[in-house]
Amino acid sequence: MVEEMAKVLCVQASPRKNGYTAKLLDGAIKGIKSVNKVEIDLIHLNDYFPISPCISCWNCVKNKNSCILNDSMGKNGKGELFKKICNANALFIAHPVYYGRPPAGLHLFFERFYPFMWSGKLNGMPFASISQAANNGGIRTAQIDITRWAITFNLRVVGGLPVHMVSYDEAIGHAEELGKKIAEEALADSRERRRVTPVERYMFSYEGQWSRLESSLMDMTNGTMQYEESLIAYAISHNSMKTKETVELLQQAGEELKQSLAHYKNEEYTSAAEHMVKMSSFWSPATLREFLPNVL
Repeated sequence: MVEEMAKVLCVQASPRKNGYTAKLLDGAIKGIKSVNKVEIDLIHLNDYFPISPCISCWNCVKNKNSCILNDSMGKNGKGELFKKICNANALFIAHPVYYGRPPAGLHLFFERFYPFMWSGKLNGMPFASISQAANNGGIRTAQIDITRWAITFNLRVVGGLPVHMVSYDEAIGHAEELGKKIAEEALADSRERRRVTPVERYMFSYEGQWSRLESSLMDMTNGTMQYEESLIAYAISHNSMKTKETVELLQQAGEELKQSLAHYKNEEYTSAAEHMVKMSSFWSPATLREFLPNVL
């Protein structure tokens, strides 16, 4: 009996096929190849363009968690790139940095992951990335962006490498190390996928520079960390939700947000995350039922 191979989908997201980003990815691929029973599916993202932006039609919710758009990320789950993602045990992306951010094409790529949010198919898939800049930098802001996108879709982030050209030669070695790490994670994934729990998702942080928990609390409180200034408090005081069901959900969400903020201020971060999970379980259906009733 032949043992099944694990697969790492390596995405080269620079428009230049043989530039600095590609050479860094080559270093990572060398590391991946050092691990037995792991194969590589290497793609150049630009070869799959045009990828359409999401049109917020919500068909991925109602149409078996796939996209109806007629491109490589759609075709009701039959798009070539969509299938490659589904068949992988890990995702590794190398990209250049433009204006302190990942390139627009990579943003489009992740934007079309929306069906996976509803299907949960990628929950726990290992993910790693390289962000490479040659001019003014922005490597860490770009890393935060791509990490945030990965966390949004419940990918399990196992590493990231921000690279500026001043340390390029040294970075090739680090890329190889990261490649070996993602290969080992892919191999473990091929045996059993380790799901990301809702609490783990909120607890994720990137090198002390970005915290999903803090970011979510800031978002819900309009940047104040005060319940009285929150979206929920505003919705209650301004009667933004009309039905008895959504108002009750909103009130329950508010109680959980209050608890989360109190725990966060006491540096009880796990408890704060647990209450944010509960908050979301009320807030999300309330907003969907009130403002997008045809989706559910």
